[in-house]
Amino acid sequence: MAIDHFARAEKAWPLLVQRAKSGGSPFTYGELCSLLGLHPRAAGWFLGVIQEYCYRHKLPPLQALVVNKKTRRPGHGYKGSSINAHIYDLELAEVRSHEWPLRAPNLRT
Repeated sequence: MAIDHFARAEKAWPLLVQRAKSGGSPFTYGELCSLLGLHPRAAGWFLGVIQEYCYRHKLPPLQALVVNKKTRRPGHGYKGSSINAHIYDLELAEVRSHEWPLRAPNLRT
């Protein structure tokens, strides 16, 4: 049975949007995956779906709200993973100020 990363991304979307709207600190990969009933290693796959959707539709990087527990920064799969702390903070501010729909859009488009 194939893993549906799009379905997992659709489940993660409202959690990320709620965190963005609340202004809370980013989830760790483990925290988010625990809420979804997944192993933290699965995060890169479904966050990649969200990242690509945001990139294609010129949206702020919603996946920026998920970070490594030790570094408090996104992992290597994050577009812009070599960015400095100042740029990352600017991206977080942009994510938090965007008017996100609570329900995930069609992430396959």
